[in-house]
Order: sequence, then C-alpha cells, then structure tokens
Amino acid sequence: MNRIARAQLLTAVAVLLAVTAATFPPARPLVVLLVSMAAPVATVYGVVRHRPGAWLRWLLVAVMLGLWAASTVVAAVDGSASALAAGLVVAGQAMGTVLVAVLFVRRGPRPSREDGGRIARLGRRTDAVLLGCVLGLVVAQLAQRTSGDGPAAHGWLDLVPTVDLLLAGLLVRFLASRSQLTTSCVLTVLAALTTITYDMLVTRTGTRVPDGENPLTIVWVLAACLFAVAPLHASMRTAFASATLERRRTESSRLLGLVPLAAVPAGLYVLGRTEGGISLPAWCYVCVELVVAVLGLLRGAQAVRSSEQRAERDPLTGLANRRGLARAFDAAQEDGPGSVRIVLLDVDDFKQVNDTWGHDAGDALLCEVGSRLRAAVGDAGVVARSGGDEFVVLLRGDQRAPYRVVSEVFDQPFDVVGHARRVRVSAGVAQVTAGSSLAHVLADADIALYAAKGDGKGMTTAYTADLRERVLGRLALVNELTRVLDGEKDAGSLVVHYQPLVDLNSGSVFGCEALVRWEHPTRGLLAPDRFLGLAEEHGLAARLDRWVLDAALAQLLQWDRAGLPELRMNVNLGRSSMEHPRLAQRVIAALSTSGIDPSRLHVEITEHHELPPEAGVAALKLLSEHGVGVGLDDFGVGYTSLDYLRRYPIGVLKLDRSITRPLEAEQSSPLLEGIVGLARSLGVSVLAEGIETPAQRDRLAALGIAYGQGFSIARPMPPSALERFLRAGTPVQEPALG
Repeated sequence: MNRIARAQLLTAVAVLLAVTAATFPPARPLVVLLVSMAAPVATVYGVVRHRPGAWLRWLLVAVMLGLWAASTVVAAVDGSASALAAGLVVAGQAMGTVLVAVLFVRRGPRPSREDGGRIARLGRRTDAVLLGCVLGLVVAQLAQRTSGDGPAAHGWLDLVPTVDLLLAGLLVRFLASRSQLTTSCVLTVLAALTTITYDMLVTRTGTRVPDGENPLTIVWVLAACLFAVAPLHASMRTAFASATLERRRTESSRLLGLVPLAAVPAGLYVLGRTEGGISLPAWCYVCVELVVAVLGLLRGAQAVRSSEQRAERDPLTGLANRRGLARAFDAAQEDGPGSVRIVLLDVDDFKQVNDTWGHDAGDALLCEVGSRLRAAVGDAGVVARSGGDEFVVLLRGDQRAPYRVVSEVFDQPFDVVGHARRVRVSAGVAQVTAGSSLAHVLADADIALYAAKGDGKGMTTAYTADLRERVLGRLALVNELTRVLDGEKDAGSLVVHYQPLVDLNSGSVFGCEALVRWEHPTRGLLAPDRFLGLAEEHGLAARLDRWVLDAALAQLLQWDRAGLPELRMNVNLGRSSMEHPRLAQRVIAALSTSGIDPSRLHVEITEHHELPPEAGVAALKLLSEHGVGVGLDDFGVGYTSLDYLRRYPIGVLKLDRSITRPLEAEQSSPLLEGIVGLARSLGVSVLAEGIETPAQRDRLAALGIAYGQGFSIARPMPPSALERFLRAGTPVQEPALG
C-alpha cells in the first residue's frame, strides 16, 4: 500500500471514529478511550518509523498526549480519582505550553543590512515587546486567580482557560508568521487549536477530562484523530526542524498574525468576568490593549518601510535593483550630472559557472562580484544588479574611473567552490548628460557593452555615436541569419565548402571537412568568423550545426552517386550543439535519412569552449558506439585538452596551426614529438592543421603525423570544385571572403 493509500485509509478511520462518537452515544466512551491512547502511540511510532531530526520535540508531543490518555484511563477505571485525572490534564497542558514556547521563540535567520536588516531587527523587538505585554497580563491574571483574595474553590483546572487563550493566540501567530510548514506540522497545530477549543467549550462543565457522557467530547475525538494522523505523515521528518521553522512569511502576513495576540487582552477581560468575576481592574486591560494597539501600528509602519526598502533592493545581492537605481539616477540629476557615468557590466561566460558547479556557486559568485563592486565604488556612486549576471554602476569621477573600478574588482581571482578562478567582465560606459533619461543612458551603455563583447569579451568600451551603427549592423546580421535558417531567400543562402584531408605519406585524399559560408545578398560571401560567434551568442548555433550536418551528408550521397571514392566527412559541433539534450538522436536520425554509413562521419569538438563536465558526454559515447568518429579540433590552444581526452571518446587529435607553424622554419619540434608520443600511447590518430608549405608537410610526416590539411594541399572549395580536384588532382582556389 503506497503513502497516498495509507493516508486516505487513516483519514477514513478518523472520520469514522468521529462520526461514531457523534451518532452513537453508547459507543462514545470506548471511542474516546481508543483515540486518546492511539494518539501517543502513533506519535512514538512516527518517531521510530520516520526518524525526524527534531525528535525531542516530537517526544514532547508524545508525553503530552500520553498524559492526556492517562487521564482518560484513570477517569474510566476509577471515577473517584477525578483529582488525579485533572492533574494529568494540567500536566499535559504544561507540556504543550513548553512545546509552543519552543516553537514560537525559535529565531529566524539573521537579516542582512542590505535586506532592510535594521528595520527587520526593530520589527522583531517590537514583536517581543508586544508579546511581553500580553504575557505579563496573562501572568498577572493567573496570579490574581490563585491568590488568597479569590474564592476558595479555585483549583488548577480554573487556570486552563486563561492559558488556553494565550496559547491560541500564539499558535495562530505561528501559523501566520511561518511559511512552507509541512503537512504534519500544520495537522499538529490544528489538533492543538481543536484541543483548546474543546477546553474553552467545557469551561462550565466542571471537568476537562474527556469522557463519554459529555457530547462536547466529540471535539476532543477530532483533536485526538488529528494528533494521531500528523506523525504518521512522511513530512513529520522535517515538521519541527529548525530550517523549517525559520522560514518566515511576508511582512503583511506576519502583521496579520498580530491580530490574535491583540485580541487576547479583551478575551482575558471577558473570561475573568464570566468566571466568578475574578480578574484585574478594567484599566489594566485597557492600558495593555492601548499599548498593543500602538505597537501594532508601529509594527505596521515598520512593515511598510521594510517593504519599501525591499522593493528597491535585489534579494540575492542586497544591491539596488532597477527601482533603486532609478531613485539614485534622479538624485544625481537633481544635483547636476557633472561627471556622472553609467557603467553596465556583464560577467563573461557566467553560464559556464552555473553549468559546471551549479546555481548555488553562480549565486555565490554574483554576491562576491556585487560586494567587490560596492567596496570599489564606495561613496562615489551606487551599484545595482539589473538581473541575471548584469550589474549597473552609477559612478562619479573622471573618464578613467570606470576602468579603475573594473580593474580593481576583476584583476584578482574569485573563489568559486574552493577554486581560484579568473572572472572576466565586459563593460559598456555611457555619459550622463543634463536632461537625459535613465532608459536612454542605459541604452547607450548597452550598445557599448554589446560592442565590448563583439571585440572579444573582457573589454571595457565607452559609448560613441559610431558604435550605434556598428552594433545595429551586427543585430541586423543576426536577424538576417535567423531568416536564412528559416528559409527566406531574400536574406541570402548558406553554402558548405569542403577542405580535403590527406594522408601525409601517400598524398591521397581520404576525406574532407565541411565549412559553412554565407552568400549574403549585399555583403558577398561571408566567412564563418563573421557570423558563427553571433549565432552562438543568440541561440542559433545548434540550428546552424544541424543544417551543415544535413547538407554535408546529402553531399556525400551525391558524390557517391557520381562515382567518386567514398570519403569521410568531418563536421564541427559548437557549444550549443554539445549542450543539446538530443544531440545523439539528431545525428543518428540524419545518418538514417541520408543512408550514409556512420563510420564515414566524424564530428569535431573544439576546446575553444569550456564545456560543462557532462555536456555531450553521453551523446558522443552513444555516437561512438554507432560507429561515428570523434575528433578534438584546435588541440593545443585551450586549457582543457587532457580533460577532454579523458571525458570524451576522442579518436583524432587535430593540432592547431599555432602548434604546427614553427615547422615552417624549424627542422624539429620537441612539443610536437611529445604530442605524437602521447597520442600513440592513447591509441589516438593525429591530424595537423594549417600546413602552409611542402617543407612543413614533410617535417610533420617525419614526426609520425599521419594526416593533415592546409592551404598548401588545398583550400576549402565548393562541392563542384572539390569533385574536379578529386578527379584531376588540381587544387581550385576558394573565392575571396568578405
């Protein structure tokens, strides 16, 4: 039986017992006895079964219920032992009072300065004073009732209604002030409130020990059923845990929670007048009620002020948000803009931090960046977080001030999950002029930021008029690329050129690499470095990679039908493709559609991009099992080469041209010899890129490098040119690229 079924069964049993007690008075004594004993037994069973973290608090509940169960047993066995039964009831209530005190006084997390901490602390002190006034009135009334001035008939049970009134106010306050309480915790609190209701209803009956004679005992049956069901729910593991109790509701909800406490003085006055007229003078209740009212108004003002401050603060970093920045900007305009600048900063490659170490590490990094910015800016400006990994600084000073702040903050490494990591930032700077709006200045800073990222990231760029045209041109290019991928002919067309891959020993061509180009209607033939970065930045790279894969496989099929030798096709995969959840399925589907044997396809990943630890791992392993080859492109220019060799099923190392270029002038290269030895020990083939001269080609072959590509062999060329090259062995020059 699953948990839902068990919960439904227990609820049905509880309802059945309550209905039985209500409709069959003869069965009521037995039902009262059963549910009274079941409640503590169920609590102990829940502690043993679920092993909650706050087990001591649950044991307090079990002792409380056990005392009440014992009172019903004593009353049922020996009706003359009513004093003992009543004492057990009071002892149980004392245990409940201790438990409520433990829950209510539990402190929440210490508020930060940035999150309106001073106001929050003042609010808590106000709550404490308000509670102290109410509690003092309760103690005074209890002292009055137990003093010798009152009637002699006052026993311990006469104190129960007064304590119940206070406990009810505290419990309602608890429900109103805590958020995300578990089901088990809520059921327990509701059971306690139902018990208090029972106590208040039987005030005039002379006994509070549950029995079968009083119809009001049905209320106790309901309370005991709730007490029994609560610990059996799986959420009791964390019901009274400190982390659960420290989750506070919003200020408005907590303010409403003061209403039950504010009603306690009036309730005490009515209670005192209805029970023998034993109460304090009326002015005591009036004074306490006035104090509570004043404190309530003060608490409301504090809540409003706290809400106003939080409305201007970023909840994660405590920095100003857009609204707080707007207030600071208006103040700067009133004082005269002078040498005020807006600096818009964006943490470069922040997504990699989230993907590699998790969002908690990313949040910690953002908080550290915000803290350093605030320290670097000091009294010279205001630091805001506009969302995500973007920060805005309103800064006074000369034109070099933004550069000094960026340098001071980002020159030193950051601690990311125990690792010292350099963090780069791109920044755009815009001047605040008289009469300019925040939106206008932010737009200028955004353009400068976009230009900084386009220049290679890690740059700080000041806004100038020509940047707008430049940035708008890049954005227009992105829009046109989107239209090309959507099949709109007026935006031009994508084409694939192919660069031969050769055996350096025999000179024979065994394959080619697919390289995308864009035939733009007005800009001519665009090289990939003109648009691949934009595609990656704007979420188009995975679509582009898929288009190239489909085109390359279709071209292989066309060459096969033309009678050319079977070639191997190398296709590049960018970061977005590696992170795509259906990478393997897409490649396998493309192979199936084209009918090309998987062994003729090689996918290449580059170490220019630092990929998250799990990105593409399962996909490339699955593709490798299907026969698809995997190569590591641009080997030697990144800092994750060895990690990639361990992580992915690499079969080919493609040496970056910066590694092979020295052999144009030198006879040997110890670095290349070491790489070849490493590849040989790993059982990995080596392909050299960027072969520019025949001498370089011969020296690479002499080092044991089997394969290569480069301009001295053949440039990338259209499909028809490659076909002529293969048939005649004559290289065809690629058209000039824009």
